[in-house]
Amino acid sequence: MAATEILPVADTAVNSGDVTVVAGEPITVALKGAAFGALVYIGLKDDAGAYQNVGRLEQIGGGNVVTISGPGTYRFSRAEGGACGVFRA
Repeated sequence: MAATEILPVADTAVNSGDVTVVAGEPITVALKGAAFGALVYIGLKDDAGAYQNVGRLEQIGGGNVVTISGPGTYRFSRAEGGACGVFRA
């Protein structure tokens, strides 16, 4: 699968659209254009439709790539400040 942008590079707080992970089809996500201090929370949609933080991508000593293997609906929330984007590899 070709790389796909989830969030464009910017430094404003924003939530992505939903990203669905299907059982048996893990995805890899990573930061792009990340400045030091960039932070993106990974949220998993619960049974009530709310997002629960289950991980993060950050440009502070690593942690800027994650493979998600659990099925579900995810959202990526960029914190204000450190510029970055997110893509799906």
